[in-house]
Amino acid sequence: NALAALGKEDDARETYERVFPILEGEPRCARVDWERHSVHVNIGNTYSRTGNYEKADEHYKVAEKLGNDHMGETGGSEDDGRAMVLCAKRARSIALKREGRLDEAKTLMGEVLKQKVADDAAAAKRKAAEAAEASAAEKEGDTAMEVAA
Repeated sequence: NALAALGKEDDARETYERVFPILEGEPRCARVDWERHSVHVNIGNTYSRTGNYEKADEHYKVAEKLGNDHMGETGGSEDDGRAMVLCAKRARSIALKREGRLDEAKTLMGEVLKQKVADDAAAAKRKAAEAAEASAAEKEGDTAMEVAA
């Protein structure tokens, strides 16, 4: 948020924390899970930028858990859940780098990139399969119309 951009990390964190009561009682769905996730990542980032990696990591772990939980929840989606997990891990990697823990940061970012490439390839494969299926259904419909005519 604008406060974080101005270096007012404590004020930014307080602003993010005001979102939690708004989300209480909201049903689990992609939009709300992403909101909860984003708030935790952003709070973690404010802690990271002020040199408190342990507090930052607490929030990254919550954000990652939300992603993992989202994959198995009714109304959840595996793609959204995986994206949440990757986002939390990416933020953790940047925080580790900021902490001077470069080897850990590189290892984690490598895992993120490897998973992102795999996820993108799987999504492209699903999209191609769906397009082929739609094309086959369209051809089948055209054939049925020709026979009826």
